[in-house]
Amino acid sequence: MIPYNCGSGRCGAYDMEYIGGGDWKCPNCGKIVAFGEPDEDDEDSGESLSVWDAADIYFSNGCDEDYMFGYTHEELVKAHGQ
Repeated sequence: MIPYNCGSGRCGAYDMEYIGGGDWKCPNCGKIVAFGEPDEDDEDSGESLSVWDAADIYFSNGCDEDYMFGYTHEELVKAHGQ
């Protein structure tokens, strides 16, 4: 956290949380503040995992939520059944 006011004037927070993409979030009121340029590390590399590959990995790891890759359980179940 670095000292920076969200500017809402209501919450009084002076510690913003960096959430990536050049955006900061106020921990008190939840206001998102775009501040500066996005980091190069935040850019999408263009690589993605198909829902079918994700489903195979998800089920081979006992439906562990660490292996959902941004998909919902329902999406993975549906893809696994096809």
